[in-house]
Amino acid sequence: YANSNGLMSGISDNEFGPALLTNRAMLVTILWRMEGSPSTNYAAGFTDINGDDYYYNAVLWAAENKIVRGISETSFDPNGNITREQLAAILYRYAVYKGYDVSQGGMAIREFDDYEEISEYALTSLTWAVNSGIVSGKGNRTLDPKGSATRAETAAMLMRFCKNNVK
Repeated sequence: YANSNGLMSGISDNEFGPALLTNRAMLVTILWRMEGSPSTNYAAGFTDINGDDYYYNAVLWAAENKIVRGISETSFDPNGNITREQLAAILYRYAVYKGYDVSQGGMAIREFDDYEEISEYALTSLTWAVNSGIVSGKGNRTLDPKGSATRAETAAMLMRFCKNNVK
């Protein structure tokens, strides 16, 4: 789904790399491309990205629209692996940006044994992602919120996000 709908491409002509980890630059580039690769003149102030990076405009667009934040005022950490809770938070902020309904409530998230491990900043977004079916557990009643998201997990979450929201 992710490949055939242009959300993600493979790591080669015949490999997807499902077990490889998704980094922050990859995710913002996916969302930026979903938006049609809009231009921006925003100056985010991140010193760890430059105009030659494939993700440069994507990071600026995402920061301008409050879809992503840096890990500090001056650092975006483009090569940092994205955690499952960060992925949910970014998708949540992207949904808000798009004007999608993010009001799904419920207690389903409390049924996971590692509920207490969810960072405070990600609680609302991960609750939304679980209740809307975008994020599911990893088995054994765990969400693994701090675990790095693989390309396969990212593709699955993006597919569910699109099927829930893109009509």
